[in-house]
Amino acid sequence: MSGNTGINNSGWRAVKPLLFAVFLAAGITMGVHINREGKDKFSQIFDIIQKDYVDSTKTEQLQEDAIEYMLSQLDPHSNYIPPQLSEMTDRQIRGNYEGLGIDYIKFRDTLFVFNVYKEGPAEKAGLRSGDRLIMANGVNLTDSLGNAQVQGAILGEEGSIARLLIYRRSSNQYLNKAVPRGQIIINSSEVFYMVNKTLGYIQIERFSGNTYKQFLAALNLLKKNGLKDLILDLRDNGGGLLNEAVAIANEFLEKDQVISYTYGLHRRRNDYIADGNGTFKVGKLIVLINHNTASASEILAGALQDNDRAVIMGNRSFGKGLVQEPFRLSDGSTLRLTIARYYTPSGRSIQKTYTKNIELYRNEIYQRDVQADTMDPLLDSTIKKEFFSKNGRLLTAGGGIRPDVFLRDTINDTTEIETLMPGLFYSRIFDIYLLDYMSRELAGLLRQYKDVNSFDRNYQVDASHVNKLITLAKSIPYLKNLKYSAKTNLVIQKHLKAAIGFRIFGEIGKSQVINLEEDVFSKSFEVLKKYERILNIGRQKSRNFDY
Repeated sequence: MSGNTGINNSGWRAVKPLLFAVFLAAGITMGVHINREGKDKFSQIFDIIQKDYVDSTKTEQLQEDAIEYMLSQLDPHSNYIPPQLSEMTDRQIRGNYEGLGIDYIKFRDTLFVFNVYKEGPAEKAGLRSGDRLIMANGVNLTDSLGNAQVQGAILGEEGSIARLLIYRRSSNQYLNKAVPRGQIIINSSEVFYMVNKTLGYIQIERFSGNTYKQFLAALNLLKKNGLKDLILDLRDNGGGLLNEAVAIANEFLEKDQVISYTYGLHRRRNDYIADGNGTFKVGKLIVLINHNTASASEILAGALQDNDRAVIMGNRSFGKGLVQEPFRLSDGSTLRLTIARYYTPSGRSIQKTYTKNIELYRNEIYQRDVQADTMDPLLDSTIKKEFFSKNGRLLTAGGGIRPDVFLRDTINDTTEIETLMPGLFYSRIFDIYLLDYMSRELAGLLRQYKDVNSFDRNYQVDASHVNKLITLAKSIPYLKNLKYSAKTNLVIQKHLKAAIGFRIFGEIGKSQVINLEEDVFSKSFEVLKKYERILNIGRQKSRNFDY
């Protein structure tokens, strides 16, 4: 008996840390509060924090932080949009808004007008690209204001007046402008033109509520000008409304051909099928993509590739195969939740792999192995040989749409360029440089060049401009440590020339300069000659890789 009555000190030592933790957590009070309300755990915790936390808290910010963290644990594309930004994002999706018809840039505590919409309220009131916005309806428009605050001062109901104070550097004047706000349409297919007598070009920037209608209008105008074959440019198109992309795919496909299908745990399979009423089912079609081609753009490109309706040209697309649905919350905020995955007609998922590291996921496009990306899929041992096009061509799944023809000149194949260019584009440094440092030279170029081809052939950006632009870029904190070399100079030179093309000839000028500089048109002519062979048209279908 005596051997069983002693205290087990080792057991006590094991329990002591647990008790210490309990007492430490309890602090001074020892009361236990049991929440018996029929609320979920999330709500209970916030109620307790509001009632009993030692200091004052910003409950709304705590909630938003908690929501954002919770969504980050799901996937990279489920996100929360606070009330003050919901209208801005909705505007991009709708494709219209009530405002002035300007685009502006924030730089050095100043808002620059870099684009004035043709025949919009701002143009009619005399605003110009390069004007500085100083004040709107009594609000000082400094760079320190958030986007929502700036938009709140500039936007308003159609017919209401925006009273602006602007500074025009070219004449060193402060000017007061009263601008009646109007209905502004965001054109997704603004850039379209004939490359030659029979080959047309249409660029789609996004898929908003007006995109399909605008695309049809562009297509019909090109047909009147002799269109037989078409280049459809989806580069840098980050997606948008799925139905708009499906409607455009329908224009190219035969009756009963699959465009895409989606399904998820709480969503039944939904098939999108061509109705056969499309208006461009015969002519040759080339689709341009790059690493910023994502989501709805990949649905369109994948549908045309799987059905052997188009040659896909460029470099590998982003790889977003998740479908989001917006849920508007009671305070005006929006939850965009991934509710399904989409698949191409052959059953491919385009979604690239992801972890909970969202920055790593987003930057993956700048870390890609160019050699692996451009390798013939037949020689790539990592690709499962399980997906095929209608004509029996081998297709790849996961990690985006792999082009049929690569445009090597458009692939940034050095880490230096890959890390430099996104920062330069984000900063809008090309537009800032033109408006602030080349305004006088631009006036002369406007008089000198009457067409884009002449401008592209004869105008070269002087090296001094590249050096000055780099110096200006280094004044921006997040660009000051980036390295620049002869190779990056050439890339900067190309995009500065395209920005000048925009100032002289508009969006069409910018597009044509980039396409000419990157040999997009000459490569397209080569593809059109080999079109049937690339798409395996008229040959016996094979899955034995004898083509």
